[in-house]
Amino acid sequence: MKYIRYIYSLQEESFYQLLTEYTKGVEILDRKDGNVIFAVYEKLDHLEPLQVQEVRIKHPKSYLRTIRVKDFLIVPYGIKTLFINPGMAFGTGLHPSTQVCLLLIDEFFKRGWTAIDVGCGSGILSIALKKLGAKEVLAIDIDQVAIRECKKNAKTNGVSIKCIKARPQDVKETYDFLCANLEIDIFRKEMKHIKPLFNKRAVFSGIYGREELEELLEMLKDLRTVKIKKLKGWYGIVVEK
Repeated sequence: MKYIRYIYSLQEESFYQLLTEYTKGVEILDRKDGNVIFAVYEKLDHLEPLQVQEVRIKHPKSYLRTIRVKDFLIVPYGIKTLFINPGMAFGTGLHPSTQVCLLLIDEFFKRGWTAIDVGCGSGILSIALKKLGAKEVLAIDIDQVAIRECKKNAKTNGVSIKCIKARPQDVKETYDFLCANLEIDIFRKEMKHIKPLFNKRAVFSGIYGREELEELLEMLKDLRTVKIKKLKGWYGIVVEK
């Protein structure tokens, strides 16, 4: 990000008078012979600047990092945190298929959309969707343990998600966005029931290797493929209707 910095000099008394009137903050650069040399990031109408500089300021995300100090995790503002209980359900965020799905959700999901997470596991993708501004999220899984973990993790993260034990064909509603991080065998059995569940965009992941990728693309050939992303041999696909 680029900014214009204006450098001024005022006698100390005049400088302190300026501070009582100017509320946006100043940067003091030096004090010399009873004068204060300072900078602001907009031109002051009643003063002539000593110097005008163009400065480049790094966005905080470019240098701030998450830091762990024993049991404390210091997270820079603006980073969306996902708290996941290391339970029995799949989806702690460590697996590449989960990570590639998170990357694609972050890129292609639109705030205010409704969403469904098919095969939710721990609920990590559902929680991510809610934190990205989903109006409503339905998380479904056929494993009761996964549903229990999903509910627990949603509560831990302070988000409202509907987690139910169900198969894709049990769901009668249609959602703006769908994510499905499943194995290729499940896609073979359930794809015909999964595709009707969304009307705008979907992310499919959980497929490994070129052969599985080509098979999944064949299943999705009636949809428009927007992006294919690979991470450590695992693929994620974004499609639109």
